[in-house]
Amino acid sequence: MMNKKSLLYGLGSGLIIGAVLLQLMNSVVPPTGKAAPKSAVPSPTIEDLDQKQVKEIAGKYFQVYDKADKVYSQQQVDALVQQKVKEEKDKNAAQAPAQAPTQPPETYIYVSRGLTATNVADLLEQSSVITDRKAFVDEMNKKQLNDKIVTGVHHFKGPQELQQVVTNITTQ
Repeated sequence: MMNKKSLLYGLGSGLIIGAVLLQLMNSVVPPTGKAAPKSAVPSPTIEDLDQKQVKEIAGKYFQVYDKADKVYSQQQVDALVQQKVKEEKDKNAAQAPAQAPTQPPETYIYVSRGLTATNVADLLEQSSVITDRKAFVDEMNKKQLNDKIVTGVHHFKGPQELQQVVTNITTQ
């Protein structure tokens, strides 16, 4: 440690002197009496520019539109959108009675290998085949059919009775 003593003194004094010089540079106020240097080329005034150049310069800071362009405020846009939505609803309401009665939706569910009755119940409930997943799980447990679930695609037409769903899931 003795032979490094002079090195440490030099580093410490260098850091102190550097900090003092930095503070001195920051405290000096730049002179304000001098004017900014002028360029040799005069800048054009607004009267000297044509319409295209004015539009280009203003486009840097503002949104510039032609007089012929229709510009809408947010309230006007919202009102137009609401009006179009109302027109579409009226149009769909007028077409609804003309449509034929709808058939129950067909649902295809793929049961992969290793799914439990709870997983299958979640799939069936999400696709609106059954309404109560707990009743389906209880029925599968009561009949001990958890190991009898057949893997593959199962076809359902609309909401069905719980017994029909259990039969469909456990048979091919």
